[in-house]
Amino acid sequence: HEWEIARYAMERLEALGGVDLLGPRDPDLRGGLVSFVDPSIHPLDLVTYLDHEGLALRAGHHCAQPLHRALGRSATVRASFGAYTNKDDIDALVDGLRGAREYFG
Repeated sequence: HEWEIARYAMERLEALGGVDLLGPRDPDLRGGLVSFVDPSIHPLDLVTYLDHEGLALRAGHHCAQPLHRALGRSATVRASFGAYTNKDDIDALVDGLRGAREYFG
């Protein structure tokens, strides 16, 4: 289930455009999460905005600061999925990202 949700999330984020997905494109190689960056919004600002929209994501180094340094990233956004996550949650994430883009303009 988590891999299917990760696949759906990557498809929706790629279709939205303007999002840098990090990690393998094959959901079977990544597990139940998606890390990404919207270059126009700092990850900490983005998750703060999404929190106000009722979405729980993480921003930061995610215990991988050397990797972030190697990728030239100060932070990334991570969406983690579980048995309770459904496609409506992913749709809400994409809608929230659209809203954040409008807000931060």
